[in-house]
Amino acid sequence: MTKKQSKDQIPAFELDVMRTAFRRWVVEDNVPEDQWRPRARKLVRIMTGDDYVDPNKVEWIIRK
Repeated sequence: MTKKQSKDQIPAFELDVMRTAFRRWVVEDNVPEDQWRPRARKLVRIMTGDDYVDPNKVEWIIRK
């Protein structure tokens, strides 16, 4: 039997894909750095379908 994944847990591979997508989005849209956090939260919400976004995941996605 497979264990159901918690909404708080995002597999490392998916998180890495989100980070790569985020970086491309920022570069292509020439997004100012002060808008990175809101955009990263939006991306995670879209990808997970969950309204709650772990701030640590956002920080990991936007770090340089």
